[in-house]
Formats: sequence, C-alpha cells, structure tokens
Amino acid sequence: MDIRKSLWASGRDEEVQVNQRALIDKVLARYAGEYTVLRELLQNSDDAGAKTVEIHFNTNTFLKRRGSKVDSEKSSSRRGSPALFNFNSKLPDLTKESLHQWEFRNDGSLFREEDWNRLKKIAEGNPDEEKIGAFGVGFYSLFSVTDEPFVTSGDQWMGFYWKANKDQLIARRGKQAPAKPAAANEKQWTTFLMPLREASPFPGRPVDIARFLATSLTFVRNLRDVSMFFNEHRLVQIKKNAGVSKSLTLPPSAADLDPRTRIAETMVVKEVQSSDLQMEAQVLRWVYSTGSEKTSTAVSKPAERGGFFGSIFSSSTSGTASPVARPSTPVPATPLPDALETLESSVRLTVYSAKIESKLDQKSIAELERATRKKPPSTCWYSIIYTGKDEFDTNEEDQKEFKAVGSVFQGLRADLNGAGTARVFIGHATSQSTGIGGHISARFIPTVERESIDLVDRQVSVWNRELLWVGGYLCRFIYESQLAIIQSLWDESTKFQKTSGEINAATRELLESKAIHALKFFAFHPTTPSAVVGLNMEEAFFACAKDKGAFPIISSTGVKPVSQVRSYCPKYGAFLKNTPMLTESVVNAVPLAVNALRERGLVRDITFEEVLQELGQRPLNEQEMEACLKWMIGLDTAGLQGHDEEVVRKRFLQAAVLSRAGHKEDGGMGERIIPLASIKTIISTLNSITPNFPTPSHTLPFSLSKRFPPDSLRRLFNWSDLTVVEWLEYILSPSNGLPNESNITTSAEFAEKVLNVTAKTWGSLSKQQMHKITEILQNKMVIPTNSGMKLPRESYFPNTYDFPDLPIIEMPKGTHIKGELEKLLMALGVRKHADLQIVFTRRIARGNWGVQDLMKYLVAIKETLTPLEKERLRETAAFPQESATSGPSKPTRKKPGELYEPTSTLRELELPILDWGVQHKWRPKSEEAKMLFEFGLRKFPPLEVILQLASNPATQRNAFGYLLENFDSLYSCTYDPDQVAHLAFIPSIESDGTAFLARPGEVFTNPECGSFGFALVETSLRNASAEKLGVLKDPSATFLVSTLIDKPPNDPTTARKLFEYLTTRIADFTPEAFGDLRLMKIVPAVPKAARLDVKEKHADKTWVLYKPGECFIRSDAGGSSVDLYSKLFTFVDFGGKANVFLKACGVKDKPNVHEIAEMMIRDPQRFLELAGGPQEYLDELRQVAAQQYFDPTLFAKMRTTPFLLGSRRTPKAVKDTRATNSVDVNEEEEEDYEVVFDLLCPNQIVIVDDTNAYSLFSEFLWSAPQGDIFEGFYHSLGCHPLTSLVSEENHPQQVEGNASAMAKGLRKLVLERFPLFVHARDLQCTVKTNWLEEGSNFVVRGCRKLNVVRKLNLDGKIIRQSQEVSAAADLPSDVQSFGPLTLFFSQADEVDMFEVAYSICRVLLKKPKVDDSLLFMTILSTSLRALRRRGFNVDRVLHQQRVQRDLPQDQQVEAQKEEQKALSTPRNELAGVTPASDIEKNIQAAINACRSQNSSVIENRQHITPVKESLKDGYCDIMGAEADLTLVGTIQGYRVYVSRDIENPRQVAVSRQTALGRFASAIITPLRDVYKLPTTSINIFYDQKGDLMAFNRAGSLFMNLRYSQGKLPRRSSGGIILSHTKLRYTFSRLVEDQ
Repeated sequence: MDIRKSLWASGRDEEVQVNQRALIDKVLARYAGEYTVLRELLQNSDDAGAKTVEIHFNTNTFLKRRGSKVDSEKSSSRRGSPALFNFNSKLPDLTKESLHQWEFRNDGSLFREEDWNRLKKIAEGNPDEEKIGAFGVGFYSLFSVTDEPFVTSGDQWMGFYWKANKDQLIARRGKQAPAKPAAANEKQWTTFLMPLREASPFPGRPVDIARFLATSLTFVRNLRDVSMFFNEHRLVQIKKNAGVSKSLTLPPSAADLDPRTRIAETMVVKEVQSSDLQMEAQVLRWVYSTGSEKTSTAVSKPAERGGFFGSIFSSSTSGTASPVARPSTPVPATPLPDALETLESSVRLTVYSAKIESKLDQKSIAELERATRKKPPSTCWYSIIYTGKDEFDTNEEDQKEFKAVGSVFQGLRADLNGAGTARVFIGHATSQSTGIGGHISARFIPTVERESIDLVDRQVSVWNRELLWVGGYLCRFIYESQLAIIQSLWDESTKFQKTSGEINAATRELLESKAIHALKFFAFHPTTPSAVVGLNMEEAFFACAKDKGAFPIISSTGVKPVSQVRSYCPKYGAFLKNTPMLTESVVNAVPLAVNALRERGLVRDITFEEVLQELGQRPLNEQEMEACLKWMIGLDTAGLQGHDEEVVRKRFLQAAVLSRAGHKEDGGMGERIIPLASIKTIISTLNSITPNFPTPSHTLPFSLSKRFPPDSLRRLFNWSDLTVVEWLEYILSPSNGLPNESNITTSAEFAEKVLNVTAKTWGSLSKQQMHKITEILQNKMVIPTNSGMKLPRESYFPNTYDFPDLPIIEMPKGTHIKGELEKLLMALGVRKHADLQIVFTRRIARGNWGVQDLMKYLVAIKETLTPLEKERLRETAAFPQESATSGPSKPTRKKPGELYEPTSTLRELELPILDWGVQHKWRPKSEEAKMLFEFGLRKFPPLEVILQLASNPATQRNAFGYLLENFDSLYSCTYDPDQVAHLAFIPSIESDGTAFLARPGEVFTNPECGSFGFALVETSLRNASAEKLGVLKDPSATFLVSTLIDKPPNDPTTARKLFEYLTTRIADFTPEAFGDLRLMKIVPAVPKAARLDVKEKHADKTWVLYKPGECFIRSDAGGSSVDLYSKLFTFVDFGGKANVFLKACGVKDKPNVHEIAEMMIRDPQRFLELAGGPQEYLDELRQVAAQQYFDPTLFAKMRTTPFLLGSRRTPKAVKDTRATNSVDVNEEEEEDYEVVFDLLCPNQIVIVDDTNAYSLFSEFLWSAPQGDIFEGFYHSLGCHPLTSLVSEENHPQQVEGNASAMAKGLRKLVLERFPLFVHARDLQCTVKTNWLEEGSNFVVRGCRKLNVVRKLNLDGKIIRQSQEVSAAADLPSDVQSFGPLTLFFSQADEVDMFEVAYSICRVLLKKPKVDDSLLFMTILSTSLRALRRRGFNVDRVLHQQRVQRDLPQDQQVEAQKEEQKALSTPRNELAGVTPASDIEKNIQAAINACRSQNSSVIENRQHITPVKESLKDGYCDIMGAEADLTLVGTIQGYRVYVSRDIENPRQVAVSRQTALGRFASAIITPLRDVYKLPTTSINIFYDQKGDLMAFNRAGSLFMNLRYSQGKLPRRSSGGIILSHTKLRYTFSRLVEDQ
C-alpha cells in the first residue's frame, strides 16, 4: 500500500512563502556592471520600437518648484530651448550635485495588457524571439536605486510599494486623466519615475554617462535619439543616422571562405552587408569639464542668461549666492572657455553585418527555450563595427579638441592596441571584450546579469560558440575585403611604373599602412573575463578558409597569400627583390598577428631553396652581390650546422650571377655577366699581384673582394688566392686576348715586370708551386738576353766565362740579378757553367783527369749543379773499381751506388770497393768523399747483403760478427725477423747437442722449454744479442697447446715438469686455449678401480689420462668428506707450481654441490655406504639442500630418484600396525621408540609441521629431517606437509549454554593478546585482527570433557587417533564470513595455554609453525607488565585496538596502514620534526607574502632555493621551469599561462576549457578558501613535458594543469572531499619562506 496516497487525503495545503525583497536583492547582486538601470531601460525602449529616449536627473529643489502648476507649465514650455545663466551665477558641480529622482521615458509602443501583467512578474521574460530581453528581471534593476518605481504609459499607470513588513512587494494600477487637447499632438511617452532611496550624485561622471549613451546607441535597432537632462535642461544629445545597407561578396582573388560553423554545424552565414553609420553629438563644454581634474568652471565675463539655463542656478542652490571676490586692480587675463558652449562632434563608422540562418533540432530548441524562456531565432544578424584607416585617422584629428578628457565617441574608436575597450554587445555593451579593434553585436545568450556570454550551460554554450565562430568568419570576410581593395590599388599603381612590379614609394607606404591597420584591427588580443571568446573567434578567423595558406597579407611585393610570404629579415631585403617578405613595419606594428601566423605555421622563414630560386632569375649588381655574399658568410657561421656545406656552396655558386660594367673578354666595353660558379680565385696582397695587372676571368673583381675578409671567402666558397702559378698560366695563355704590350714572350719590359713579381713571391712558394712555375716558363722565351728573348736553358748568367758567345741575360731597366730573382732564374734553367757532357768528353774520356781530379772539379761547381746534372752523375758508370788482380789493367767503371768506400773492414767482406788510388789517402770527411756519398757511394752493406753473407759458410763468421757489431747503429730500424725467416743464419744446438744454422723462428733462448724437445741458440747468444735478431725466448702459447695436445705427458714426473713450465706461461694463454685444454685428456692419474681399493697400492704404475674438468686438487686436510670424495672423484697433485696451471685448465679444488648431487642420484645406496652412515649422508645432503638453483634436468631426476633420507619412529618391539583402508587406533601409553632410516623418493616422505599430529602417527610416517633448509628442499621436490594429510574433529561433551565467567575471561585474554602476537611475528592471518571482536565472531564455551579426533589420510588409508585435550578451536569452513570461531575448553582440568595457542594458530594463521604456538602460549600466560619489560609494544597495540573500534568501517583500512607504519618506526626517527604550531606560523607568513602576477610572459629558469624548516632538516621548492610561459586568458578569475614551446598555445586553452574549469573549482578554489588567498596570486599553467607540478615566482603561485588531469579527487554527494590537512601540506610545499 502506498503510504503517501493514504496520508495525502488527510492533509491540508499551505502556501510556500517567498521573501520578495530578499529575492530581488539576490537578483540585483548579480548585476555588477555600470549603468545597469539605464542599460536595461534603453534595451526595453529599443524592444518597444522607440526612436527617442530622454533621461532626466532632478534635484529636490527642482522637484519642489515643479510641484506648482505654473512652474510646471513654464518648465514644459522651456524644455529644449536655449538657456543662459545669470552673470553672477556659478555653475554647480555636476560631479557632486545631489539628485533625488531619475526619470526615463521613451516614445515607443505603449504598454499592452500583457506588458502590464509581465511587469509585475519576476523572471518571466519577453517570449518574443526577436526581442533581446530573456530572463524577466531587467525591470527589477530599478529597485537598485528606488523602492517605489512608478510607470506611466498612455492613460494607464502602475506603482510599486512594499507592505508594512517590507518583504512583500505590491503593485497598484490605475488610469490617469486624459491629456489636454493642446497636448494631443505631442508624443505618447512611456515614463519610468524612480524616486531615489536616498539622495546621491549622478551615477557616474556626466561625460562618462554621455559616452555610455553614445556607445549604447550603436547597435540598437530602433533608437535614433538619446538626450540627458539636468533639472529639465539638456546637457547631451546624441543622434544616429544609419546609411543604406549594401550586400557584399568577396572578390575572386580572396580566399574561399566556408560560411558554415564548425562547432555544432547549426549555423550558416547567408549574406554579408555593410552600412555607414553617422553619429552626431551636441554636448555642453560643462559636461566635458566633469572628466577633467577641475571641479568647477568660472565664467570670466558675466552675461545675461535665460531660457534653457535660466533657472538651473536657482533650482540647484539655496537662497542667496556668495559674492564673487574681485581683485582690487584689474589684471588682464586670458578668457576661460565658455562652459555653456555647445560642442558638436561626430564620428563615421562602417558596420558589417552577417545574416545567420540557424537550424536546430527540437531537443536543442527545447533546451534553449528552457534556459532563456523563449525560442531561439531562426534568423539573426551578427554585426561588427569596422573603422578603416582613413576614418580612424579622421577620428584621431577630431579627438584633438577633446584631448584632455576624450570625446563622447571615445568608446567607439577602434581599439588597435588591445586595451580591451572593444566590447561584445547583447543589445547593449557587456563586460566581455572582443579581442579585436571593434565592437561586435549578436544574439548571444548572456548570463543573468548580462555582463558576459554564458559559456557554462551546455546547450547555451553551444549556441554561443556557434555565434563566436560566425564572428571569426565575419572578421575574416572584412579582412579579406579590405586586403582585396589594397591589392587592387597596388596592381593599379604598378601599371604606371617603368619596371614591372615596382611601385611608387609614397604609394607603397600608404597602402602598407592601410594593410597594417586592417591587420592590427583583427589581431586577436586576450579577452576578459572569458578568454574563450577571443580564442574561439581567432580559431574561426583562420579555420573558416578552405585553404589555410590563402590568408592574404601585405608583403614587400604587395598583398599575397601567406603561403607565398616569408618572414622579415633585413639581410634578405638587401638583395631579394622578387621574393614576397613581411616588411619591417608590419613586424614591428603587429607582432601579435605575426606571432599568431607563426604559431599556425602559416608564415615560414625564407629557405635556402627560395634564395636560390630568385638568384637564378636575375643577375645582381655589385651592391646586391655584396649584401648576398655577406648573408652567405653569416649563414656559414650560424646556420650550416648539420648540413652538407659542400652541397650548399655548390648550389649557391651555380645560382648567383654578378652583373658588372667593364671590359668584356673580347676586349669591348659593356655589361659583363660573371657567374659566381666560374669564380675560383681572389686577389690577395700577399702575392704582389696588383690590380693593374691583367687577371683571369675566374678571379673575383677586386672592387668586390676588397670588402670582405679574405679568410671568409676562402673558407666558405673554397676560393683561393690567385697564385703566381695561375696568373702566369693566364699571362701565357694564347687565348687571353691581351695586347702586345702585355705579351711576356715579345715584350722584354713586360717580361722583366713579370719576372720581378714572380721573384718577390719565390721565397714564400712551396716546392710544388716552384716546380709548376718552372714547368710554365722553362720552355717559353721569357728571358731577355743580349741576343733577344731566349729560352731559360739557352741563357746564361752574366758571370759565365766558359764560352764568350753564350746568350747573356740583359734586363731592359737594368734590374740586378741577385737574391730571389737569381734563384728563380736558376730554377728556370739559366746556366752558370758549361754542360757536364763537355767536361766528360774533353777531360775524362781523354784520360786527362782521374777520379780525384773529377771530384775536385765537381766540388768547385757544386752550388751550380742542377738536380738533373746530379742525377746524371749518379747514373753514370764513370767511377773505377779496385781490381782483385795485381798489375796494370783497364779499370772497371761502375756507378757510385754500386761501390763501397775503400776500408779494410769492407774489403774483408769481399765487397766491390771504389779505386781511390794508392797515392791518395781516403778521407771519409773530405768534401770529395761527402759528394761521393751524396751520389750514392755505400758506407756499409745493406741488410739483405750482410744476411746473405752470414748464411754463406765461407763468410759466415765475419758477416755474422759485422751484423752483431753494427746491428744497433745500422740495421735495427730495418731488421724484421718475419722478412728474413727464410734465411738460416743463427748458430744453434739441437736437443741432442748437434750444432747447426737455424732460422730465427726455429730456436728459442729459454732452457726450460727444452723439456718439450725444442732447439736452443748457442749458449753465447742466450742474451740480448739473440733477442735483437728476433729469436724468441719461448714458443707461442698456441704452439704449446698444440704440442701438449699432440704429446700429452704419460707419467706424473714428466707432467710435473711440463705443467710447472706452463705455469710460467699462463698469462700468454687465451680463454679459448684453456677451453680447448679443459676438454682434452692431458692429466695422468690413478685409475678408478685402484682408487676404490684403498688398501691395494698402485704397483703397476699404469696411469690413465683424464680431462682437467674431471679432476680435483688433492688437499692435505683430512676429514670424512675428503675421504669420501677421494673414493668418488679423481684427485691429483703435481706440486703447488704445476697445480696453478691445472686450475687454469679447469681442475677444481673440490666437487661442487651439483657434482655431489649428481653422484648421489647416480647410486644413492653406494653413496650412503661410502659416506659411512645416515648422519654423514645428511651432512652431504645438507649442502645439496642449501643450493638454491639446480639444472632443470638434474632437478627432474631428483624428484623421481630415491635418494632422500627419511626417518621413522618404530617401537622397539615391532608390531604390525598396518590395517585396512579405515583403521581405528586408540591412544596408547607412550613406549620406547627407535629411529630407522631409509632412502626414499620425495613422494614417500612427509614434512613434520604439526608435532602433535606427528606424535600420534609417527610410526606410520617417513619424515623429513628437521630444519628449514631440509624442509624447504624436501618440499620443493614434492614432499607433502603433514598438516595436508591430517584433519581434526572436536568432540565437546555437555557444552555450557551461556558463557561462564571463566569463558569470558579466556575470551578477553585471547582478544587482548592476539594482536600482540600477530604484531610481534608479522604474521599473515586468515582474518583481520579486529574481526574477532566484532559481534559473535569469536565464542568461548566450556564443556565437561573435550576430545579431539585426528585422521591421517595415508595413500588412501584413514588412520584415526583420539586424544583428550583441555582446549580446542573450531572454525567451520561452510560459513562464508569465516565464523564463528569457537574455542572450547574443558572444565574438568586446568586449561593448557599451549593447547589454546595451538588450536587458534592452526585455524587463524595461513602458515602456522611450531614455534608460533610456543610464542602465543608465552604471551597468553605472561602478564602485560612482564611483556612490556621483554620489549613487546603493548601500549601501541592496545591503542590501535581502541582506535579501530571507534573508526567507521570505510576508514579502518587506512588507519590500520598508518598505525602499522607508526608501529614500525623507531622512536628516535620522530625527533627533530617541526612542531605543528611552527608550521602554521610559516604558512601564515607565506600567505601574507603572496602577491598578484601581472606579467603576460613568464621567463622561467629553473633554480632551487633552500627553505629551512628546522635546525637540522630542510626542504627545497622548485622556483621555475625551463620553458617560458605566455598568458592566454583567464578562467574563474585565475590567469592561465601556456608553455611557449607548444604550438598554438591559445588553442590549448580552448581545447582544455572543461579541464581548466574543473581544476579551478576542484583544487584551486578550495585551496584559496582554506587559506584566504587573493585570487590574483594563484595562476594556472600548462606544459607538455617535465616533472614540475607547481612553482612560485615573485610571491605568486603557479600550478600545473597537466598533473591534475585524471587525478582530481572523487566527488561525494556533498561535493569534493579535500581535507584541510592535505591542503595545508600542498600549500606549505608551494610557498617559499618570505
């Protein structure tokens, strides 16, 4: 039955009461903007179709005067007419004058009945979708200034007042008397009278109110005239005249724009119109004075005033006026401006409007109607005020008159600097800035206070974002239109220029300024209070074009698509004339827009390819080429890292062409085209080639190269200095086209100049250059002589006297031949002496000269001998050899290199000796001997000759002695044993003592290696002499290994010698060599059979070879294990030195565990016998059990092999206890037992983990040895724990119904001590420690008698044992919640605490052990004081129990973890922590130091400042990040920054708006509220990398949005759970110690 229905009929209705005053006050509290009342009334007037609005501000004096009918008629007749002040009057101060009533009236449609009804209803807006009003609270804004508004419209009126209790608002309505006939033709007014709640001045400075009215009149549809009055006298009148709308289309050259929105795709722009708007204002100068610092304006010349201002003074001041003080002596003064002068001003604007068609689904329409109380319009308009460059400049001129305070149209001026004065209009201006230069108006859905756009409500936000997209589209449309006009003017201007594409400088500047103005107008600045407005419009501004690169922008070559325009760089502008670039004025004037284009990747830097493209299109003059080369040199120093410099250089040189006026190659004059690719050289002052000399075409003109450091040209372009060699080649080239006076072969004067220039550089030239010059000139007739121009080899120096008819050098200008010029001529082949052939023919062949005479002559002309002549002397067989026979004979002549100097030592070697003659003594240090040595005469035999002689038995002794004697000085550098390995010249001895000549690699010097049978050098050579000749001391390790493998030792004596020698060579063996030896049988040892028969001596001396890996080193230490291993394994001992080598080969000291285990499972019974018994076997088994890892194959064998030792307790009088499958065994008296052992498989042995059960079933079980090592090893092989085979059943008799005192005491004891036991051993339980205390989870009951029946399941047989106990616990397994746990105790006997502990441990511990029960028994039977003395943490554990009982269930787990951590913390670790009071003081000091952050760019450099927390400890706060941050907007009053290294940072803020809002409301706002921080001191930032969560800077906090995404705290029904403690910790880590 429905209880609600049953009770509803018996109830009564009661009215829900609303405190209307409180309701209205709360509504008005959200209206924070200026002039809210005027704004709402102006909007209502425009919705009513009014054309004229009058706003009256009246004083109390005026209202009293107007109370009389006469004054009222006079006032009515004077309204709007001119009025003057009295001469002696003083104008009142409009900023301080107290007002008592406002009056607002319009000439719109009179109120209808539904309008009167809606007026008295709160929150019932105008349902007309064409009207702006939506929320129905606009009229109630009047209550912000008045308590009793009064409305008249036509012949009806309505007044409002509060009832006595002032909480209930009452509306009274009636009709007023009909208008007088005389007034029938007057306008029908709707008037709002507002008696002020208390007297107050104007709601703002009158000049500011005038500006508000001028701005408000801009976008309203119907209003055309607004006036403001003071006591019935007009102060301001503003009129609006709208021009005819024109439909617009984009020119074909503009980008293809998509009129559809992208957010929800519900709107499309159908049409764009433009219209001119003319605003005119008439404002008294008196009003403008309220905007200056002056509070009143004195009138210099009093005059009669009447009419319009006739009664202002009397109505605004009391009784009499104070007399005006006058100076005693008139002083001429400049008349002050007339404050009552009417100042006229105007402004011309252009309004662009987009007609929008919206298509919403029914759900969206319903959502919007719910939010706004009206259906969304299907068609609406979006308007933007655009001020062109000309209008902007004109308005600037008009503003000069109002420079002090600004014109009333100041709010309509274009905001080109991003000051935030351009606003969003929703009927009237809101607080939301547009980010562009002009105001915008659209059917945005505002917040209730109408100060900003609603971007919070989901559906409303979609509508508003769609309109913002339209705004971006319309901005792009206007911008494209303006740029198309500029491009048309640019193209038109180029038609009148001589050069195609050029434009007049003045025209260029004008058009560029217009384009910059348009770009500045649409440079999107951050918007407030919502940054999303500007970001969404900017996104649409760029994204609405189908081609992103078609964005037009002014460049150095006119308006171009941004994809064709490159970034500004002054270096490029000096030589790139055809590449469109941003100009310097654009970059400096509109940096925000340029950065936006860069962030979107629309503006790129000029690439090297684009530079090459223009360079390939036209040649550059010298000035342009100079700039181009400077750019290229700068690129070389800064921009070529990571690029192929050679490729860059080649491509640049192939593209660049120089145009230069001068001589052509054909000799004519004109423009000379020089491709830079043809340039290879530059002129350097170092080579003495002056610019006056002709230079080759591949040389860069000196007029250009002189402007650059030569090193730069050399390094970058690989251009080299024009060398003398290249210059001479050009001079001598037949195709150089030089005139005769510059011909070196015909003009002696020019030849002399060229030779002098060449001579000047001769000393600095390299040998290759000298050789090249010689090649160039030596076959040319370039030497001026007395016989004309001659070849160098045909010419002779002037001092040549051999033959008088030789051609002698003769310089035309008498240049002296000396120094470098002489060297040059000599190098060219100019002769200083006669030819050697003449000397040989005339002197040697005829026998006039001997060898001594020839050498004396050659020494005399040594300096003039050419290399060719010296070479001829080396190759001429003109030198005699000593004859082996005595007596006269014709001498044998040979080349100098085939003879040896005449010494006795060399004669003994039977070498060919130079015949120097017996009458002349040979002197090796004479000039003749030196020259002979230079020609090739040998001083000693070469190495190969002396070795051949040493290999010959006839000359062996002399040659080998000569070799050893002169080895260090003559042959050590060239001697290579490998090269002479085929020669047998080393005196050696075979192993049998036979002497022979051996090759260097066949013998050795170390006598120890003789044990291997190797030959040795003679004893006299076993020193450094043999080592010089490359005789090795020992064979190589590889050779030794192969020899040992091929011929292993057969007995220990031989083996000992070999192994001892090999030990000395152990460092020479590689790991691979040892690996090979480890597998070879090289170790002689006793056979296995002889080892096992220890009593029989090894008499036959038969030895068996084993591998090193199969052997072990015998130890002198005795023991059972050693004796055992010696029977099972092969042990050897060849002495300490030899054993070192064997160990390196793999012989081990003793068997390892794996080897012992393999031996065990190979024959377990034999191993047991050799071990000597079970105990010795267990000792070996213990080593195996301690091993943690076994080979898988070995481990598998161990699981199936009966090698484990098991034990069984059997009575000394053995009884057959085996029975059938189910046998009952009654408890027997304890008897004497004996233990038997056997080797069993793992599955036949059990692990004793329950001593009670084992004591009952021991005679049926084979048990594993006691100890953790054995038990773990047995368990790993598959042995079962005893507890897995035994089950228990409790059989209590006569259980008590209710818990007795003893039962309660025992329960309390267990509950108190069990946590101590668990904490002391850190045990894992099947239940939580506090589970026992909950409800009836733990029950203690007494019984008369208690029996426990244990069952052993052994291979399918069930063996039972019954035992009477004093206590037993039972935890049924069929209960899902683990309980209840029942502890039974016998009342017949005293309770045994061990049985209590044992039974509880068995059921509650996951892995119970025997000593666990013993410890728990001790804790149960010991007092708390004794336990405390023994080190148990009694107090903490008991405290934890109490806390657990008091905590809610969902917090117990967390508290248990924290308490467990605290229990494990040593007491001294908590010392030195800062007290909480000090932390609070530090935090408060930091709060007081917080400041706001006003910078739009945060330049961060990470650094750490230590903040001292205590005397011993401290922490550090990171104060910054590596990347800079830029301001992109605000959210909920917090400034939002984005890292500059993120592409398009503003788009980041748009895409993460939801995350930003949640972060601000969930984290930052609670933090701010807890510590009462100013909102401006907290900022949000976002980056994409790094580990920075937050930082502070200059007293402001910066928190990272990235670290909060996905990590915000969960929400409960009451909001976000964020404890004060966590917030305090967060803040203490963010602020620095101020």
